[in-house]
Amino acid sequence: MIETNKTNLTKYLPETVQTETVQSHSTSRERLALGISVLGVVALVAVVALGLVAGRTKLTGIVVFGFFAMMAGVLVSHFGDFATPGRQVWAYGLASGAMLASAAALIAPKAITQHPKYGGFAIAFGYLIGYAAHELGHLVSHHDLPINAATGELTLHALAAGSIMGVVYGALPTLTPLFGYGIVAHKFPAGFTGSEAVEQSGLPVSVMVIPAAAVAIAAIPLSILTPDLSPIVKAIFFGVSTGVFAHVAIDMLPECSHVGSHGDSTGHGTVHCSPEADRLRQYAVLSTVLGAAAIFAMWQVLAMG
Repeated sequence: MIETNKTNLTKYLPETVQTETVQSHSTSRERLALGISVLGVVALVAVVALGLVAGRTKLTGIVVFGFFAMMAGVLVSHFGDFATPGRQVWAYGLASGAMLASAAALIAPKAITQHPKYGGFAIAFGYLIGYAAHELGHLVSHHDLPINAATGELTLHALAAGSIMGVVYGALPTLTPLFGYGIVAHKFPAGFTGSEAVEQSGLPVSVMVIPAAAVAIAAIPLSILTPDLSPIVKAIFFGVSTGVFAHVAIDMLPECSHVGSHGDSTGHGTVHCSPEADRLRQYAVLSTVLGAAAIFAMWQVLAMG
């Protein structure tokens, strides 16, 4: 009750004092976000060192490559110019189409081949987990936390993906061009769209270190601690990761409306459409199809090579 009264009294303060209070609160939030980012980097360095000491060099190389692929997407989003509605539609459309295609083509088959039924159910549950994280993540917007819902959702997927890589460590391929491409197809779009959402929430883009490092943080310790698992358990891991990632991709699809805002509560893909909304809708559909087609085309070239 005391805290509530203090909050209510704020509106009676002079305007200059209110401004200083808001600025101070914003600065504290940014400092906390930066502190969490630093902890994420420290954790990443620690698990990478652990992986090298434990002889998990192949896995360590893969997760480090994935980290830089995601951060590359963050840098492109941060330094690129995507302020206009048209560019936002194309950026979100290409990224979401690529993410959805890579989830369907590069992860889902692994779940189904391990066990068709359990893998299929796990995909459904994974999608619902992503949906639950998105809807319940709206509660995050009511508080000035150092992360937003989009970052939390991407971190959830990264932990699921890292868990899979850890428990099936022995079956992981070497970092070939095809496998490396699959990692980039997942991580680069996720970094791009996640960075957009973070900046719309007024957070420093450095917090994207958390989902970028989460794969390594989950994968390397699990590769050391986890015994060989049955195909059913592996199917569940692959399926849940597929479902969560598919939901992230669909959540990033550009949505055009006359009354939309630059971004919804999580910053996911909703853009303000001008009076030329019909043209932007056409761009949205075309960009998502091209994003998925690009994944197919690059996979085809690498597979044939």
